[in-house]
Amino acid sequence: MKAVIYARVSSSEQDKEGFSIPAQLKLLSNYAKTHKLKVCREFIDVETAKTPGRAKFGEMIDFLRSNRDVLHILVEKTDRLYRNFKDFVLLKDLDVEIFLVKEGEKISKESHSHAKFIHGIKVLMAKNYIDNLSEEVKKGMREKAEQGDWPGKSPIGYLNNKATRKVEVDPLRAPLVKNLFELYSSGDYSLSKLRKKIYLDGLNSTNGMQLSKSMVEWILKNPFYFGEFIWKNERYSGNHQPLISRSLFDKVQSLLRRDGKPKTRKDTFIFSGLLICGRCGCQITAEIKKEKYICYHCTSGRGKCEQPYVREDIIDTLFAEKLKGMQLDDEAADWIVTALKESSRNEGLYRQTELMRLKRLYNSHQIRLDKAYEDRLDGIIDEKYWIELSKRWRAEQDTISDRIESLDTNSRDYVEEGMEIVELAQNAHSLYVKQNSSEKRDLIKSLLSNCTLNDRTLCPTYRKPFNHIVEGIQMQVMLPR
Repeated sequence: MKAVIYARVSSSEQDKEGFSIPAQLKLLSNYAKTHKLKVCREFIDVETAKTPGRAKFGEMIDFLRSNRDVLHILVEKTDRLYRNFKDFVLLKDLDVEIFLVKEGEKISKESHSHAKFIHGIKVLMAKNYIDNLSEEVKKGMREKAEQGDWPGKSPIGYLNNKATRKVEVDPLRAPLVKNLFELYSSGDYSLSKLRKKIYLDGLNSTNGMQLSKSMVEWILKNPFYFGEFIWKNERYSGNHQPLISRSLFDKVQSLLRRDGKPKTRKDTFIFSGLLICGRCGCQITAEIKKEKYICYHCTSGRGKCEQPYVREDIIDTLFAEKLKGMQLDDEAADWIVTALKESSRNEGLYRQTELMRLKRLYNSHQIRLDKAYEDRLDGIIDEKYWIELSKRWRAEQDTISDRIESLDTNSRDYVEEGMEIVELAQNAHSLYVKQNSSEKRDLIKSLLSNCTLNDRTLCPTYRKPFNHIVEGIQMQVMLPR
C-alpha cells in the first residue's frame, strides 16, 4: 500500500532545536515499515502560527490528487495535520486513509461514526489551539509595545539584537539616517534629489539598491527616530536610543507638508474637459471675461473656429435640462420595477436549475472515474489508458466546478440594483441643481459622456443603462399610446 508522510512544526525555533521533525520522521518511517506501507513522498512544513498557508501541505494535496493510487497519509497526531476546518474538508474529499500514529487511530470513509465524531472534535481543538496561539502572539506583541519595546523588525538605522530581543543603534547606518534628516531640514533638497544624495553617501537598501522616494518619505515621517513608535494605530514611548531630536523631526514634518501640498490651478472651472466643440471637434476651454464672467470657447486646435463664447451659467442650465430629460413618470417607473422583479425570479430559477444539472454532471464524472479505477485495479484497462481517462474527466470536472462557483458567486440582486438606477434617474435633476461645483461635475461624468457644444445646443451621450431610459422616454413622446 502506497502512502505519504506529513510532518510539521509550528515554529522555526522547534526546527532549529533539531528534535521535532527528525523525531516525527523516525516515528512515521518505523510505523510504515512495521505495517508494510510503501512511502512515496515526505512533506515537511516549518511555519509559524502567523504565517498564512502551508506550502508543503498544498503540495501534498496536489500530489494525492494526481496519484489516486496513493491512499494513505502517515502523520504524528491530529494537530500536526490540521490548522483549520478547511484542511479537514480537503482531505475528506480526497477519500484517503489517515494514520494518526501517536494517537493509534486510522480515519477513513469506513471508520465507525464514533471514531469520526472524536476525530472531528480533535480537528476543532487543533484549530482552537492555532487560534489561541495566534492570539497569544498578538497579546505578547502588544504587551511588549506597552513596555516601550518595538515588537517588529527594526527600521533602517537600527538592528534587532536576538539575544536581548531589544532594538539597538546600527553603528554603520545610524549616522547616515541622522544626516538624511539634517539634509532635508535645510530646505535645499527635494525628496528626489535627497534619495540620490544619500545613495552616494552610502545609505541604501539591504540589497544595495537605491532607496525609493516613498521609502525616503517613510523614514522622514517615522517618529521612531526621535524615540516614539506607532503599533496597531497606538503611539508608544520607546526604550530605544533616539537618533534625532523632536524639534528636528517637527521641522522636517513642516517641510514635508509644504512639499506635499497639491499644486492647484488658480482658476477652476466646472465643465473643463467635459465638452467638445460641435463644429470642429476640438476641446472646449474656459476663461474669465471682464474679471467676473466665466466663458467657454473652442481651443481652435485645428484652425480658427467660429464657435461663439458661451457663459458658464448658460451651460449649467443646459446640463440641468438634459438631466431632467432622464426623469420617468410614475407609471413607467412602476413598470420597470415589476419587470425587474419578474426577471429576478426567472434568473433565480435558471440558476437553481443549472446548479442541479451541473452537480449531477459532476457526480456522473466521479462515478465514471471510480468505475475506471476499479477496472484498472482488476486489470481490465491498463495504466496508460487509466491516466488518459482520469486526466480528461478531471479536467471536465474542474470546468464544471468553475461554472458552479461562478453561478454561486456572481448571482446579483437585479431588483435592488435596478431600483437604485431608477431612483438616480428620477432624482438626477433635483440633485444637480442643489449640488456644488465639484459634485455637479462628478454627477455629469457618472451619467453623461462625449458632450458636444454647438453655439447654445448641448448634445450629450447618456451612459448605459441610462441611455435606455432616455430612449424609452423619447419613444413615449413620439408614440404616446
